[in-house]
Amino acid sequence: MPIAKVINKGEKKFWIVTGENQYIEVTEKEIMKNPQKYIKKQIWQKPPFRYEVVVTLKRVKAEE
Repeated sequence: MPIAKVINKGEKKFWIVTGENQYIEVTEKEIMKNPQKYIKKQIWQKPPFRYEVVVTLKRVKAEE
C-alpha cells in the first residue's frame, strides 16, 4: 500500500544555488536556524524572486 507524502502548504521552500544548474531545496525554518551557512549564497524562491540573508544591528540607548 503506497504511503502519501505529507506536505505542509504553509512552509516556504527556497532554492540555494550550489553550482551551475544545481541547487538544493531548503525550508525557511532551516535558513533561520543557521543563517551563517547561507550568507553570500544565492537564495531563490522559485524564480524570479531572489533573497539574501541580512544581519543587522539594532541601536539601543545605554543607561548609565
